[in-house]
Amino acid sequence: MNVNNGESNGKSILDIILASHHVNCYHAMNQLKKLLALECSYQLPDPIMDRFLEAMQPIELERGGILIDTGSVNPDIYVVKEGIFCYNYIDGIHDRCHAFAMPGTMMYSSHSYYLGKPAFYQIQACCDSVAMHCTKQVFDCLVNKYHEFACWALSMAHCQLYYSEMKSSVINGNAAERLVALTRYRPEILEKVQMKTLASYLGITQQYLSTLKRKLKNH
Repeated sequence: MNVNNGESNGKSILDIILASHHVNCYHAMNQLKKLLALECSYQLPDPIMDRFLEAMQPIELERGGILIDTGSVNPDIYVVKEGIFCYNYIDGIHDRCHAFAMPGTMMYSSHSYYLGKPAFYQIQACCDSVAMHCTKQVFDCLVNKYHEFACWALSMAHCQLYYSEMKSSVINGNAAERLVALTRYRPEILEKVQMKTLASYLGITQQYLSTLKRKLKNH
């Protein structure tokens, strides 16, 4: 009877598991690099992008978990690795969803980062999600050290302004038309985001959203 005591070809089971984990992490980070490259027109050289990603730590959040809370001072930078996040704010007495962040999207509180003021938007996980975290200190050091990184950060900011305007031009009209646009351009939001958040984003009640989804399905 051959007993290998957890070893195969000189490698322990632990070695095999760790090697597999390393490969999976490599593929996951490589995918994140590709997504970040699609977020703006300026292409950051790989060695500098690697430095940025190596300086980040993952934060895992369950659905409903808060990454940045309204009223808190958090100047740090985050990038969505997995899942979906939403930007919420208080409109009078009602919670409103302003926007969603998908994998590859950079997230931060502009109030906190630029002026050190409390955050206006609450950034919350819409489903089980992972965000990569970089401190403002490290981010600013990369900006100061690498001209290419500064150009990339500026391009990212310009791109976010563009997408904000594009969203208004594409996902507009009445609630039914905006729902159709979401179905066409961002179907994963409909699959993973709770009804109350989606209804808030569209500015309608959950009951009316259910009616619209039934009509859309029948057509």
